Amino acid sequence: MSYVVIGNSAAGLFAVEEIRKHDTHSEIIVLTAEQEPSYSRCLTTYFLAGDIPASRLYLREEGFAERLNLKVVYGVDVNRIDPERQQVQSTDGREWEYSKLLLALGASANKLTISGGNLPEVFTLRTMKDALAINAILEQGAQKAVVIGGGLVSLKCAYALRKRGLEVTVVVSSGQLLSQMLDKRAGDLIQGRLSAHGVRFLLKTEVSAITGTDHVQGVQIANQTELGADLVIVGKGVRPNIGSLRDLDLNIGQGVQVDSSLATSIPNIYAAGDIAETWDLVRQKFTLNATWPNATTQGRIAGANMCGGHEVYPGSLGLNSVDFFGLSAMSAGITKLPQNQEQGEWEQVESQKMTGNLPLYRSLIWQGNILKGFVLVGDTSQCGVLTGLVKAGRPLTQAQKNLTMGKRGTLVVGMMK
Repeated sequence: MSYVVIGNSAAGLFAVEEIRKHDTHSEIIVLTAEQEPSYSRCLTTYFLAGDIPASRLYLREEGFAERLNLKVVYGVDVNRIDPERQQVQSTDGREWEYSKLLLALGASANKLTISGGNLPEVFTLRTMKDALAINAILEQGAQKAVVIGGGLVSLKCAYALRKRGLEVTVVVSSGQLLSQMLDKRAGDLIQGRLSAHGVRFLLKTEVSAITGTDHVQGVQIANQTELGADLVIVGKGVRPNIGSLRDLDLNIGQGVQVDSSLATSIPNIYAAGDIAETWDLVRQKFTLNATWPNATTQGRIAGANMCGGHEVYPGSLGLNSVDFFGLSAMSAGITKLPQNQEQGEWEQVESQKMTGNLPLYRSLIWQGNILKGFVLVGDTSQCGVLTGLVKAGRPLTQAQKNLTMGKRGTLVVGMMK
């Protein structure tokens, strides 16, 4: 038996650990395009902020691969998989045979295709290599940064750069921050917090070019206005790395579609992590929910089933959390009322108040008596029980619904009655 895992991030790491629990002797080969052992992408902005050293990014201790008897091959660009021969091939002609194969190739950051987009001080932030390169620019004395995009990675970068003392301007094409995670009111609260700490925002603004000859000079927006910059970070989302898989007989939508065992439509091939299109517990359809917790769970279950197990992956859930200068926010499931509300009665219940200088906001999305999602800002202490209710998908009594907007602790007690 030979297991091949393509990718060494969250899904790949948890998969090989699970495989080794069930099979202590067979060969496990990990192929990765990276040049580094497994590390946390979630922590790269903490490194840029100066909160942790680079060594804290690594997920396992030195000697981990040797202890699990893993053969890790770095710098591999996989370009072909042959299911009939059960073989993986790389662009440089190397080949590896597998009995079971896990596709955990992850996702790549989208880049800007505009003038100046290839200048050396223009970055996306997806890998440790990106983080180290950005940090090198900071250590060289960068003073002004422009961050393009209003998503989670963009704002975490803006937060990190501001903590390092840079002048930071965030340019967003839409009219709301974190539009994939929060509703408008919650997004405005996050914007207010970051603005209060010196981050400048330009909403409903398009970037037309990045100026400079050999190095970044600025960012050009509407009306030929140029924002001075010596560092530009682009955060315009990610795309799953499915390019090399399109020639296979896989069910591919946004990503590689898998069943409840994380198996693909090709025998002996599994998929997990940011590349896997799984059943969404709330939306009741196949979709990508590319989060770290989803990836780790999928990797573990895929690893168990590759060894002959029969574990069931119940489905994924969109779930995100963040903290900016002491203001925390968390969301799960559906965070805005659906535009098409024909099926069932949808309702959004909101509350907002101030505690000192801390805004507290809560929004719950209901379909009838079933909680379909929530947004919390300021006080996220009830996120656990609310997430549990979203995952359960069961109707609540009116008394239980009333408790979901109550004080801390009353919800947990009420659900136990």
